[in-house]
Amino acid sequence: MHGFSIYLGHPIDKSYIRRMVDLGYKTIFTSVQIPEENDDTKYRYLGELLDFLSNDQLNFMIDINPSLLDHHFYEFLKQYDSAQFIIRIDHSTSIEIVNEIISNDFQCCLNASIISDHLLQHLYQHLNHFNYLCYCHNYYPRPDTGLEAQFVKSQNELISSYNPEANIYGFIVGTTLRGPLFKGLPTIETARYMHTIESAQLLQDINTQHIMIGDPYLNRHNAQQLISFLEKRHFNLSITLLDTQAEDILLKSHTVRPDNPGTLIRSQEARHYCKADIQPLLVTERTLGAITLDNKLNGRYQGELQIIKKVLPPHNNVNVVAQIDTEDIPIINCMRPNDSFEFTINVKESKS
Repeated sequence: MHGFSIYLGHPIDKSYIRRMVDLGYKTIFTSVQIPEENDDTKYRYLGELLDFLSNDQLNFMIDINPSLLDHHFYEFLKQYDSAQFIIRIDHSTSIEIVNEIISNDFQCCLNASIISDHLLQHLYQHLNHFNYLCYCHNYYPRPDTGLEAQFVKSQNELISSYNPEANIYGFIVGTTLRGPLFKGLPTIETARYMHTIESAQLLQDINTQHIMIGDPYLNRHNAQQLISFLEKRHFNLSITLLDTQAEDILLKSHTVRPDNPGTLIRSQEARHYCKADIQPLLVTERTLGAITLDNKLNGRYQGELQIIKKVLPPHNNVNVVAQIDTEDIPIINCMRPNDSFEFTINVKESKS
């Protein structure tokens, strides 16, 4: 299940948490071993977080040093009947620690970024509930220290060789970044400056099933875009309208054709939506992110809608009717055959 992060160095943001949960994010990552956070307050804030969400069916992944695991900690968590707890141990993994976590009815999560074939083999041979394990990659606050996609892929393949159904988590960057460096918290270095959907697609392409926002905040627009993509492979693209005669078609839902070409995205339904002649207008060069409709000069192709991925020359039969907003252009490369998409005209959201 996809999720977001809440850190315990300051009071929890209840409005943000409620919004994310209501959107459909079902896993919350937190840590009780961040050096910058106050030991006297983080457990209090953890209790406030769990109390606030006590009526929701959620997963809580708690990153913790094994030395902090004791009877009192387990009993503290067991108060919350509706929560499913995942205890992530970053290092010092042993059969004894894993069995202790599982025997307390919690799922154990191992560090996918550093796990070895030797450790997996040892756990596979000696652990009573090996398939109950899950795996979560690290995030990397310092630029240039994030992992290469190929390395993450090889780690995921190693894990899957022992359990093809294993649940693997990875992190992407938010829109408000966590200190002290404020450079994002991605698993993969090249994703540090990517659009959230683009970085989520990168992780999914290498068999990371569960996407987590590493940073403490993701704005409403991106959060809605991302969960729609993750749950339905549905894309919502913000656009600037250039030709009002295209508005009715643009405001309907579309599907990427199953036989889609490489240089543009074709709508499967757009021609059927066309109920009136489209007059030739703005027959200009088709640039990256342009949205075009074939006009009446193209006969039975009138109403054909395309999203342009590679610059194409002007054509008298093709109107440039809208332009995808700059921040959303990167995600058109994530759109694949049979994905659905829609447009939102001139909607901007404050990044606060």
